[in-house]
Amino acid sequence: MKKYYLHTGTEQLGPFDIEELKSKNIQKDTPIWYEGLTEWTTAEKIIDLKEIFNVKTPPPFIKEQTPPPINKETENTEPKVAVSVTIPQKKKTNYSWLIILIVVLVVVAIVGRTLIVEFENRNNGSDYSEESYEETYEEKVMTVEEIERSKPTTFLSADGTYEDNFLRTKIKIHGLIKNSATVATYKDARIRVTFYSKTKTELGSKDYMVYEVFPPNSEVPFELKIEAYKDVKTIGWEVVSATVN
Repeated sequence: MKKYYLHTGTEQLGPFDIEELKSKNIQKDTPIWYEGLTEWTTAEKIIDLKEIFNVKTPPPFIKEQTPPPINKETENTEPKVAVSVTIPQKKKTNYSWLIILIVVLVVVAIVGRTLIVEFENRNNGSDYSEESYEETYEEKVMTVEEIERSKPTTFLSADGTYEDNFLRTKIKIHGLIKNSATVATYKDARIRVTFYSKTKTELGSKDYMVYEVFPPNSEVPFELKIEAYKDVKTIGWEVVSATVN
């Protein structure tokens, strides 16, 4: 005997035979399913209930073992509408006014500082005349001169060439003393000649005086004739002292 299932919209009931189903006070649109249907149908489409709802034609028969699930979603569900949201862009900050304000403040500060200094100078009786400028320059020059006068060997250097005789017993130096000082003048430079062997071993040294005046930024030549040490291969010389003129 065919068994029927009905659905109340909230729960599934059954199985019922045809007589039991008729007694359930079903309506035309009551969902009904029985084995053989592929999906739920309504009561008015069940042939065995035609005498109740006057159903004229039976629905197509397709054998199915288990009832399909009820779709609880409403058939008349409204389609979702995509909502377009416009995100406001962050307004770019205009820094032009800030730059102008900074420039104005800097100009005002410079002008104000200039006016204050001028006012103070007038009150103190200061006068930026040519004489006061020359006086400041002379004081500066004196400071530089004091430095140069205290360290002659810092500003005096010796250079040049030399030649020896056949037996290497006599050496003639063609030297040049340079004074790189800007103000100080020196005189009477002491030259130290150092003798070296062919293995660069220092054999000894000897000092010689060059009695000349060395003005600022000058080059003064000198000559020395000296006796060489035994086994001398090369020599070198430097200024080790001088007198401030």
